[in-house]
Amino acid sequence: MEYTREDLLKICEQAFVSEDKWHDRDSEAAQSKLGECYALLKDGCEFEVIYDDDICGTDENTIWLYTYSKGFMYYESVWGNETPKELKSYKEEKHFYLPTQKRLDEVNGEDWY
Repeated sequence: MEYTREDLLKICEQAFVSEDKWHDRDSEAAQSKLGECYALLKDGCEFEVIYDDDICGTDENTIWLYTYSKGFMYYESVWGNETPKELKSYKEEKHFYLPTQKRLDEVNGEDWY
């Protein structure tokens, strides 16, 4: 399945789970990273869904993606004559995972991690 920004934002919004429903030692970390991913997607940062990776490839349960945002090095490295490709290489690359809609449906509002 191809995921749009709108698809991913909708999934993020549904994936937030209140603390009283967490049941795994990594639930807090998953929720924190979810919030960061949501913010970067909502802010319009570039993203890429990963499909063809044997370890971290999107499947029926998990969506793997990278976001690219203007972090510290972007502003420290920009001198005004970079190409768009060079500018992208200065952006911060972050790796995230999200549950799929199928996974969210299966847990019915409970902790998906």
